[in-house]
Amino acid sequence: MRISLAAAALLGVLILATAAAFAPYLYPEYELRVHGMETAVLPRPQQPVGGRWFDDYFVIEDVDARTYAIGEPRYYQGNYSYLLLGDRRAILFDAGTGTRDIVPVVRSLTPLPVTVIPSHLHFDHVGALGRFDRTALLADPQLEARASSGFLTLGRYEFLGFVENLPAPTFRVDEWWASGSSVDLGGRHVLVLGTPGHTPTSVSLYDPEAHEAFVGDFVYPGDLYAFLPGASRSAYLSTTRKLLGLLDPRTRLFTAHMADPPAPIRAPVLAVDDLRALEAALVSLDHGTLAVEPHAEFPRAFGFPRVFHVSQTLKLVTGFSWNNR
Repeated sequence: MRISLAAAALLGVLILATAAAFAPYLYPEYELRVHGMETAVLPRPQQPVGGRWFDDYFVIEDVDARTYAIGEPRYYQGNYSYLLLGDRRAILFDAGTGTRDIVPVVRSLTPLPVTVIPSHLHFDHVGALGRFDRTALLADPQLEARASSGFLTLGRYEFLGFVENLPAPTFRVDEWWASGSSVDLGGRHVLVLGTPGHTPTSVSLYDPEAHEAFVGDFVYPGDLYAFLPGASRSAYLSTTRKLLGLLDPRTRLFTAHMADPPAPIRAPVLAVDDLRALEAALVSLDHGTLAVEPHAEFPRAFGFPRVFHVSQTLKLVTGFSWNNR
């Protein structure tokens, strides 16, 4: 009997240890699917809108004469994509969620050939990949090695679409953009930046002349998801310091998710000061001086994920130290 109890206790410890080690994978497999996702199109919101409606679903906002923000405020995550125009070609940064077709929106704004590049490969950013003139990805040896005859199929935990019952897409990659390279749009040059942290292959774009950076899910108003598969706190800190060393202090950071209601519907914009706050929080977290905060959205068993205060605008949601390095 004692042996049986000891074996059962050992088995229980092994199960808990395995669950803790693989928490970033178990969380989307169970928690996001059971508790966290909504798939229906939301009712048209009542709060003020920055920009104009397109087909009663998208919102188009003029950032400047050559840049548009394209929002999906009726999608539960409030995604924003960005259209950057040059004289000869255009970039669509993020490909929409796929809930509604973003192609007609873009075509209504420019006749230029459009290259679409996703900020990262999660399901809510890749809806129209392969549906414009060209598709680009951040140059990454592992991604490039997986491409067969130029076509790439996204992996389960790279895409995470199973939380909405979405099949992993396959699309043609026409261009691989190296981090640090510059893309010439004709009269406008955009710098490509590898910005790992949220995912290993996250990418941002920086227009130094316009003082505009497009940062995807690396940072945005609200709870930063830094705990899903591939997320890394050390990469977050390294990328944050990289951006602080590169960006002009006047730079506006255009992010991929708008602030939660009742905030007005408009392109979500942060500042370089928000990166400074994130750096300070990450350093404090590494030193063990940042306290875990209670959070109504994440009352999860076994303390996963963990929520930390960054600023009035940001919270960092991370995993355990051993699976979120």
